[in-house]
This record gives sequence, C-alpha cells and structure tokens, in this order.
Amino acid sequence: MPPTIAQRGETIRKIVTAARTGVLAYEERVPLPRDWSSYDVAQTREIADTLTITRHLVDEAEQRLLNRAGKRARRRGRPPTPAADISKVLLMQTYFGVPNRVAEGLLLLFQEKLGISREFSYKTIERGYDREAVNRLLDEVMALTNRPIQGLEKVFAPDGTGFPSSRKENYADERSHQSTEGREAGAWPDGPPPTPYRVPVFGVGMIGIRFKLYTAWRGSADRHMGELSHFEPLLERTKELHPEMSMVVGDGLYAGRPQCTLVARAGAIPRFLPRRNVTMKGMGSQGWVSMLLDMVRDPQKWFGEYYQREAAETGFSMVKNRKGALRKRLGRRKETESYLRIVQYNVTRLGQLQWIANILPWPDFAAR
Repeated sequence: MPPTIAQRGETIRKIVTAARTGVLAYEERVPLPRDWSSYDVAQTREIADTLTITRHLVDEAEQRLLNRAGKRARRRGRPPTPAADISKVLLMQTYFGVPNRVAEGLLLLFQEKLGISREFSYKTIERGYDREAVNRLLDEVMALTNRPIQGLEKVFAPDGTGFPSSRKENYADERSHQSTEGREAGAWPDGPPPTPYRVPVFGVGMIGIRFKLYTAWRGSADRHMGELSHFEPLLERTKELHPEMSMVVGDGLYAGRPQCTLVARAGAIPRFLPRRNVTMKGMGSQGWVSMLLDMVRDPQKWFGEYYQREAAETGFSMVKNRKGALRKRLGRRKETESYLRIVQYNVTRLGQLQWIANILPWPDFAAR
C-alpha cells in the first residue's frame, strides 16, 4: 500500500529537519582534480587576457546595439566621448580597483591595448557612471560573456549579497545578526542607519554552477527592495541567455510555491530547501509538489543537486575578495559600480576558462 500524503509530509519534515540540524547522512561529492599548471598559466596571463577580452567584447557589444538601433541623426555641437571608450576604462578601473584619477593614468598606459580612440579626463570617467549608454553596453557585454557556454551550462543558482560603502561594514556579519523572520521573508539586514554616502548596495545575482559565470545581476541602494523581488527578472534573463536551462538551485529563502511555479514555467526543476514545517499542499503549484516528491524518492540525489548552490557563494567570494568597499557616493553611481564588478568578474573569468576548461571567449581568440 503506497504511503498517504500525510505520511509523505511527515517523512519530508524529518528529512528537512535532519538537513537543517546537520545530522543528515549525506554522501559528499568527491572533489574534482585541478590542473595546477593550467591554473598557473591562467593567473600569469590574467591581466593581458582581461584587457584583450574587454576591448573585443565592448566593441562587439557596441556594434550589436548599433545594428539594432539603426543609423541615428548626428546632434549639434561637440560629439560626446564614445560610450564604448568609457565602458572600457570603467571595466579596467574596476579590475585594478583604483580611483578616477589613477584610472586616467591607466588610460594613458593601456590606450592602445584597449583600442580607445582618444584620451579623456578623470571627470569624464566619473560622469560615465551616470550614462545610460554605458549601462546598455554592460548589459550586452554580460550577454556576450555567456555566449561561449550556451548549451554547456544548464544549472543555475540565485543568491543575494551586499556591497558595502565602508570598510567597517560587513554584509555576512549583518546577516548573522538579523532576525529569523526578516531573513526568511527576504528582507535585507537592518543595520544602523547609515549616512547618505555610506548606503550599501544590495543585489541578487544568478550564476552558473559549472563555469561560475553570472547570467544576470540586479542591485539597488534601496534597502526596501527585498531579495525575492529580483528573482523573476533574473530567471527570465537567464532563460533568454540559456534556453536549455534544466535546474535552478537556491537556499531556503526561495523555497516558496511562487518561486517553484516560476521555475517550472521556465522548463526547469526547482531545488530549494524548505522550512521544517513544510507541507505537501500544492495550492496550484505543481513545481512545489514535484520538488518535495523527488526529495522523498531519493534524498541523496536531491541533496546532491541542491548543494550545488554553493557555487553562488563561491562566485560572490571571488567578486568581493579582490575589491574593497564601493568608492562612489551617489546611489545611482554605486549601483553602476556594483554592476561593473559583476561584469568585470565575468570578463576575467572568461579569460581563465580558456586555460582551465578550454572555453574560448570567441572562436579565434587564441590566434589574436
């Protein structure tokens, strides 16, 4: 006689409780071997590859945007500094983690390497954080960094984090002191009221678990925009870039029926760890019921898929460990700076994948 719904629900609650208390008998994955010689080459060539890929991707992104928009009438007066040139400098500035004046000096040093048409001052670099044309180019560059892994990356993980505006702030520490109710509701940590110039940027990114490239990022200096409010547009963008997406894995915050429904509609399987008082009631969400039934049938396989979400935390560690606090003071510029860090990470990571995973940024990259 098959188990009843009530019995299955009780089994699920026992499994979830064991997982959350750390007593679940889970067989951990065997670590994959690392080719240290290839890793060393990737590290030594990182700067050169990053600048070369930055130049190519920004130029291609600019051309793609021009092809979509068509020819525009020229405005009167002195033509503005090309958004592509500013985008290249901003990505370079983000990579080296330097202020605007030092970035102007690096422009003089790497102008030919980046293919920049003319010199410009640090004030032009500063104003670049406000230009919509720069943000459109960054969106296109983000898409181009995902092009080499289309069809290869099929499992993705969302996660939220905060970029502080002061070295005294620590997002993980604020999270650890946050109330359980606020954390489970998707609210950002309630730190002490910051000064206007020290408002952090909170955001959510979606990352591929295999190659650890971000597919999308949404950040805001508005603390009232919760983490879950960003999930749907991130999922849609990821599906657009990777039509063969098969699974989405995330922490307990995403273990809700609306999120499972969105993932199922996108043609993927949800893997979110529910709360201890979870029930089998679908309430119209077939994705929710299927996810829980899969846990009952094979807990080892289920948690093997779920724990892939660690890639999201790994990605944020790689983004944030090299950089300090945000340098900008205005909210809009902070949001652009946080997005630049994600895009620049993708560019650098793409250069590394050439050596450690044989993934070329574009087909003839090795010949350049």
